[in-house]
Amino acid sequence: MRLEPHRLVFIDETGTTTKMTRPRGRCLKGQRLRSKAPFGHWKTQTFIAGLRCHGLTAPFVVDTPMNRRIFETYVETQLAPTLEKGDIVILDNLAAHKSQTAEAAIR
Repeated sequence: MRLEPHRLVFIDETGTTTKMTRPRGRCLKGQRLRSKAPFGHWKTQTFIAGLRCHGLTAPFVVDTPMNRRIFETYVETQLAPTLEKGDIVILDNLAAHKSQTAEAAIR
């Protein structure tokens, strides 16, 4: 593998939620802080992609937390078409990644 690092594909995801909005802020002394924050409609967005030595591949954004069904859909529709014979896909041990369907699509 030392001679072919371009074959490695690292898969990872990250998420953000509107609950991450800060409840407090700062302003000049004596001034009122005016700001908006969403209330009551908490949403989560998840971004997943593959990282190769030359850049990102197969980026995918969903408006929900990652689960096995979404991961399988990502692998089948986005990641698998970008893979070539001999590529090595490396994942973390998230429970959603432990899928027979995703493994078959990658193979």
